[in-house]
Amino acid sequence: MRVLLVGAVVLVSVAGCAGGGSEQEPAAPPPTSAPAADAWLDRVKPADAVSRVGMPGACPLPFAFDVAAGWTAAAGDGESRDGLAADCAVSSDAGRLRVWVGGEPGSTPRGALERFVQGEGTIAEPTYRESTVGQGTGVELTFARPDGGARGRAFAVATPLRTLVVSVEAGSAAAYERALPGYLLAKQSLTPIER
Repeated sequence: MRVLLVGAVVLVSVAGCAGGGSEQEPAAPPPTSAPAADAWLDRVKPADAVSRVGMPGACPLPFAFDVAAGWTAAAGDGESRDGLAADCAVSSDAGRLRVWVGGEPGSTPRGALERFVQGEGTIAEPTYRESTVGQGTGVELTFARPDGGARGRAFAVATPLRTLVVSVEAGSAAAYERALPGYLLAKQSLTPIER
């Protein structure tokens, strides 16, 4: 009788351990959730504004946005990407914002980003999300580079007449993170001038 009782206790203990281990496994987060969230660097905040781009001056645009200290606007280089033209560049020692304007009525922000990213060469992990841009809604894209260089990021908005893409470029991961507050300021302050 005593032997049977000890055997029963051992069996219950083993079953309890096995059951306890399987209950905890689903609580672990999926392995891809942390890298995806970190790719957006949502902890970074917009810079403070010191001037505005898009009004008559170096970069007349159908949209205007604020720029931070140390950023300088100049006319774009005219590069074209499937209907988008690089009309303005805003540069600092950390990186560069490029402003792409498209003139296809009825184009969507997602469609504009898909056209933009075709000119970026080989990329990895492109991720899109809806995002607040100025007082409205747009679409944002982030992607990795297979060579391990700085990430790429861009947002897009559309009016009945135009689409606009603003992208941020940097030479390294550290510079990208330093450039991000300037990019986020542009995204937060964007205002259509031409509707």
